[in-house]
Amino acid sequence: MQKIRIALLISAVMTASALALPQTGTFRDSRDGKTYRTVVIGSRVWMAENLAFNAKGSACYDNKNENCAKYGRLYNFEMATKACPAGWHLPENDEWKRFRTFIEDSDGKEAAWMSLKSRDKWDGSDRYGFDVVPAGKATDDFLELGVAAHFWSSTTEDGDAYGWHLEPPGDFKMEFDVSSNMYSVRCLKDY
Repeated sequence: MQKIRIALLISAVMTASALALPQTGTFRDSRDGKTYRTVVIGSRVWMAENLAFNAKGSACYDNKNENCAKYGRLYNFEMATKACPAGWHLPENDEWKRFRTFIEDSDGKEAAWMSLKSRDKWDGSDRYGFDVVPAGKATDDFLELGVAAHFWSSTTEDGDAYGWHLEPPGDFKMEFDVSSNMYSVRCLKDY
């Protein structure tokens, strides 16, 4: 009887562990042949790494190619709206809000910060496989590499756009931003 209980317990633990693992995949960008990791968060498929497509005017942090390899490219808002490959799009504010709500409802607001941060490139747990890296941003200068992550939203207002920022002390928040700033892009698969 004891062996049966142990076997059932092990089976239950393994099933729970399997359910907790993120649902991942890959996508190959036909424009340049780069393969991106993908992950399902909520019911949507997101790229699980920053876009690295070399669109005219995009930049590597500090203009160093090794930063593009590690963190992806930075795009101003206009470039960001056109950067995602066919079948994918730049998420709008409502899609980012649903993403944040899913993470915070699962982990709580404070823990969400650590759950999103990359395990190997930032000091997080990367619980969801979204692998947020501290890619920084570019304004008049390159800023915040190793400190913060900034993503564009496709939502605009009065000629400028909204960005989503994961930065100390641990918030994932939306802010109205100047469209000439250069941020990372995460693409969301079309329905």
